[in-house]
Amino acid sequence: FHLIDTPGHVDFTYEVSRSLAASEGALLLVDATQGIEAQTLANVYLALENNLEIIPIINKIDLPSANIEKTKEEIENVIGIPANNAVCVSAKTGLNCEKVLDAIVNYVPAPIDADDNKPLKALIFDSYFDEYRGVIMLIRVFQGKLKVGDDFKFMSNNAQYHVIELGVRNPKENKKEYLEAGEVGYVAATIRDAKEVHVGDTITLVENPALEPLPGYKRK
Repeated sequence: FHLIDTPGHVDFTYEVSRSLAASEGALLLVDATQGIEAQTLANVYLALENNLEIIPIINKIDLPSANIEKTKEEIENVIGIPANNAVCVSAKTGLNCEKVLDAIVNYVPAPIDADDNKPLKALIFDSYFDEYRGVIMLIRVFQGKLKVGDDFKFMSNNAQYHVIELGVRNPKENKKEYLEAGEVGYVAATIRDAKEVHVGDTITLVENPALEPLPGYKRK
């Protein structure tokens, strides 16, 4: 599985929504000393709107002021989701951190409706700039397959590019020859202008393109 880290600040709500759209589940991280904060609520509602499996993670249980039972009650009463399967951890000491991975395997479902034979639809949920390869896009493939050497286009503006490198990150980059439906990975296509790449945009192939983009895109 892949873990996608998202910003928590209110100014990045749209970026968070696109990362959630690329996911099947979400880790709800709550501080055992402070409880649920306002931005936590905003983001968890986004996750619920995307029908994600939410796993509560109660952090900082090593601190003397930690109140695990009160935090569980807040999760159930304020957010309205059960906290009986909450994983109680200390990121500082590493206590129970391996149980977070176990919970992901046990509770988060595999991608559904992932069909390699349909026209490509891939969601851009983040990007960064590499000095040698240009803009690197992080994508989730919802249907179809993207291969090294393919020509693709952005469905927002029909700009076309050529795939020079694909891969997955775990956390280092591992090159692959293709990304298929259900996978999360990175794409390099010698894009030099970061303004060409928009979070939330849909990638499809130049040949046999998808007719409709994935929902939720907003041009900034």
